[in-house]
Amino acid sequence: GKKGYKMKTHKASAKRFRVTGRGKIVRRCAGTQHLLAKKNTKRKKRLSKMVQVNKSDYDNVTGALPYLKVNRKAN
Repeated sequence: GKKGYKMKTHKASAKRFRVTGRGKIVRRCAGTQHLLAKKNTKRKKRLSKMVQVNKSDYDNVTGALPYLKVNRKAN
């Protein structure tokens, strides 16, 4: 039989985003790699947490990662 085409996963995006058990897309915060001496502990701790991707960006992320199991109804 004839083979269909497969979507390609955008590998740079695959390393940056992951899906929680409930199907939310999460990412890391920017600003945690260098110049950390001037940032206070509270700020560094807040930035170290995983944070949910904004709903308006879901289309961009799911376009880059077509095989991601995303639940769009999860808050």
